[in-house]
Amino acid sequence: MSPQNCNPDVVLRKKPTEYLNQLYLDSLVFTGEALRHLAAQVGTSRIVIGTDHPIPWNEHPVDHILSTRTLSEKQKIAMLSGNAAKLLGIKV
Repeated sequence: MSPQNCNPDVVLRKKPTEYLNQLYLDSLVFTGEALRHLAAQVGTSRIVIGTDHPIPWNEHPVDHILSTRTLSEKQKIAMLSGNAAKLLGIKV
C-alpha cells in the first residue's frame, strides 16, 4: 500500500541520498553535536546560517557554530556567510 496521493510508478533518476547534494540546509540545529553530525552527513559547503527570527528560540544563533571544535575556521566562515553568498550569487 502506498501513501495517499503518492504515485508508486515514479522512478527516480538517482538515489534519494544523491538529491541531498542539491539542497542547502540551515544551521539551526541548536547544539554543536547536532551541527557536527549534520556537517559529517552533508558537508559544510551546504550548510548556511539559520534563524527563526522573530521567534527568539535561540538568543545567540551563531554560538554553536563558533564553539564546534570539529569545524575549521574556514568552515565556520563558510557557514556564517560564504555559503549563503554563493547560493544567492552575492560577490564577497
